[in-house]
Amino acid sequence: MFKKTLISLAVASSVGLTGCFDSGETGANANPDYQIEDTTIDRSIVRPIYNPNPIAEEPAFPINADLILLLGATQSANYDFTGLSTGNTPADDAVNDLSGFSTSGAFTLKFDGELNPATVMANATVFLLPLNVGPAIDSAPEALPNTNPTSIVASNPFGQGLGLEQPNFRADPVSVDGGTNNAIRVVPLEPLTEGQKYLVVVTDDVQGANGKPIERSVQDVALADGVLGNPALGNVKTILQTADQLANGFLAQMQTGSESALAYTFTTNSDTDVLRAMMAPAAYASGLGQKIGFTAQLKAIRDNYPTLNFSQLTTKLGEITEIAGQLGAGQLDPSTLSAQEIAAVTALSNVQDVLTADGTQTPQTTLTQAIVPEIGDTIHLPVPRPSFFYPKTEAADLATIQGLAAQDPTNPIAQAAAQVQVHQGAITLPYYQSLPGETGAGIVTGSWTGNTSMEAGLNENLTPGDTIFSFLRDIDGTLNVNGYFPFPQKKADTTVPVVVFNPSTDSRPASCVDQDPTGGFKPNGVTIFQHGITVDRSVSMLPAILLAQSACQTVVAIDQPLHGLAGASVGRVAGLSELDEETLTTTVQATIQGLEAQNNPALAPVIAQLNALISADYIGERHFGYTANASLQPVPAPLADISSGSLFINPLNMMNSRDNLRQGVVDLLNVAASIQTFDINGDYQPFDLVGPGINVNFIGHSLGGISGTVFSALANSSLNGVLNQTYQDAGAPLNNFTFPTLGSVVLHNTSGQVTRLIENSPAFSGQVLGGLANAGVTQGTSAFESFFYVFQSISDAGDPVNFAKSLGASTGNLLVTEVVGDSTVPNEANVNPLSPAFSAPLTGTEPLMALLDLGAGGTNLADGADLNLLQSEDVSGASATPVAVFFDGSNPCSTANHGTFVAPQAPNDACPGGFAVTSDAFTVMVTQTAQALSGGNVPASPNNIDALGTSPTLANALDQDEQAAP
Repeated sequence: MFKKTLISLAVASSVGLTGCFDSGETGANANPDYQIEDTTIDRSIVRPIYNPNPIAEEPAFPINADLILLLGATQSANYDFTGLSTGNTPADDAVNDLSGFSTSGAFTLKFDGELNPATVMANATVFLLPLNVGPAIDSAPEALPNTNPTSIVASNPFGQGLGLEQPNFRADPVSVDGGTNNAIRVVPLEPLTEGQKYLVVVTDDVQGANGKPIERSVQDVALADGVLGNPALGNVKTILQTADQLANGFLAQMQTGSESALAYTFTTNSDTDVLRAMMAPAAYASGLGQKIGFTAQLKAIRDNYPTLNFSQLTTKLGEITEIAGQLGAGQLDPSTLSAQEIAAVTALSNVQDVLTADGTQTPQTTLTQAIVPEIGDTIHLPVPRPSFFYPKTEAADLATIQGLAAQDPTNPIAQAAAQVQVHQGAITLPYYQSLPGETGAGIVTGSWTGNTSMEAGLNENLTPGDTIFSFLRDIDGTLNVNGYFPFPQKKADTTVPVVVFNPSTDSRPASCVDQDPTGGFKPNGVTIFQHGITVDRSVSMLPAILLAQSACQTVVAIDQPLHGLAGASVGRVAGLSELDEETLTTTVQATIQGLEAQNNPALAPVIAQLNALISADYIGERHFGYTANASLQPVPAPLADISSGSLFINPLNMMNSRDNLRQGVVDLLNVAASIQTFDINGDYQPFDLVGPGINVNFIGHSLGGISGTVFSALANSSLNGVLNQTYQDAGAPLNNFTFPTLGSVVLHNTSGQVTRLIENSPAFSGQVLGGLANAGVTQGTSAFESFFYVFQSISDAGDPVNFAKSLGASTGNLLVTEVVGDSTVPNEANVNPLSPAFSAPLTGTEPLMALLDLGAGGTNLADGADLNLLQSEDVSGASATPVAVFFDGSNPCSTANHGTFVAPQAPNDACPGGFAVTSDAFTVMVTQTAQALSGGNVPASPNNIDALGTSPTLANALDQDEQAAP
């Protein structure tokens, strides 16, 4: 039975609620200051700054209050459970896209005076409580999210006996906006549960600096407990009362003897489902079907009651459904109904007829039949994509390798290159971001949008020539992409560069064991490599050559989104060639002509793929020929003047930054699906690189480890089986392929919680924080903390912090490295945040290691029990994976630095001679990586090279040490 889905937040039409930060200059309860002096208010009592009145002149919500998500329900018939703000700042824009709040971000609760910090204690005076929430629609629990507080199960709100995961968090007293200890910062130490509603409670056992217990805000008391002057605020009043009653009920149950001074609910997002649905959409077909069914019913009502807002529509749907049931049971005389009611009942009946195929099928069967044709068509599916490779060249002929050989003929990289070949080519990847357009603006203004092609296709499948449903939109008509609706619209096909380094078939390395004695040669493994920020695919060259020669690995590398070969040397490491559209098109057309001349029907699929490759919407380097100017805006530039990746981080458009990261993950999914069709031998047959017994691995460096952690977690999750079943169900040719499970995953110098990484990175924080300061948003202010909380809420969708435990649980052959003192990706930001930043315990390499450790069954990273540790005291021997390795970064010019794994020598004006030379550490890193990819134990100090360091902060990763200072 359908039940009411939302508390109505409607206000009097004379006032008009157009945003959660609107002013209300008329109407009772609109003035938050209560300017009539109330002598009963003790001004010496410290209170939270909390004015939950949405029509007040200056409402003051906690940044993650559910009210911000619910306000849109009364604004129009369009409401998709995202937030509402009428401002025009980047943060306001992001709020309008929020489907929930961050699982990992710290949020700050501000007070109007100084607190006694000794009285601020997690799980003693500050609580974060998961709530037991039922579905909005019992028969279709995936049709709507659980944002609505009315769905809290009143009989068991805290889920006793249900095993709700209790959050691990810290409550820090902090000083903001020039005050002293005037805020409480709630800091998750592990990610919160996704899609979970929480109750925040601060009790009156927290004291002001004067020793007096804190109390509820005046505005909270007046609205929740007073007499309303505006009855339209009655449902806001109910929400406040519900939160306060829940809080005090919990405190009474715990026999604390205290009362709530602040209580409200917030709901975390489940936006990671977007990438999960892009990995295996079949896993989300049931939820999609429920959304179609619900919105089809809602449309039947909206078509007949066009003036109702969403909250009213859901109420009316319940009423019309009940009337339809009574009519069907003969309990109601149709003559008592209005023409409008009869029309709505008829429309609902028509929907039911369509969804049950005139009674011959269940609604879910009908919807499944409509959805299946869209999977792999309008719905993304990782599948083998069109690719093409130029004839092989020898690695020894690359410019950088020739330079090394000229300097020293015994150089080990130059010697290894003699047994390695290079194949440069292109692959066509689906692009969900916006193309640059004529001015380049699309690069920074674009973000993922909802899949309207899927919507049209589904409608056509259900009711040809007609529209039976419309997915829920934002107030402005935007179809957002989030955990509620995890299906983005493809904007373009882009043909972009790919490079393959493989062991030579002419001079086969001794490390190679022939995996295919009956035919062509295959490597011992295929490793996908993803580079870091502001570099390009060329940085794969040196480690890839050594891995190909010493471990018989074929290494496949692509560029990150908005990256590519650039600069005076055409790439960070000279020797690779720019992907030129004209050259590629001419070469492929000639190849097609040669294939067509053979008149062989079996070659038709190959010809079709090659035609698709050169028919893409864009062909070329992934930076599109644009670079960032001083204002972080795209400007066209010749290749020599382009800075690769300079437009990737975009704090002026949080959704753009998020989706650059998500695009990188989707690219890796499609490359992983495509390696089995890479034709590097020119025989137009699949499986040149992979086949039975060939491991597929992954290496990610820096940003490549950020996107790679997410990609690897997806590839090795249970979704892998769902995807492969989709391949089988699709029939030929897709059932000839399998999506690989990754045998080994190697992550060098990477991190989670991307937003606070930016704040704590000496290499990147200056530009970003400087730009925010110029806009009046400075560190140490509540505005700054709100900005970064919203940024993290948006970024959660593709942040490794939400995938690391899964990767640790699914992947035993795991190597993670850190350079101690890394100035690009911080080791951690818990004990030593980059001053004046607040502590961020989930930011840095060590917290990521700790989350991987927890996923693997560990409890404390420092004990080395599950994620084995290699540090400077481990000068000999080896450790089995999973393993974490720490390199000595005390002198980045000679020991190790952030870029050592890809560049043993690199220009650095701060170093003697203008170069950082960290060759010893490079040798150890590559040797350890080769062993991990081969499934062997990781050596501590190969060839007696002492390159390891020791981390002084391991015991504080995720605050696993109870004595850790906040």
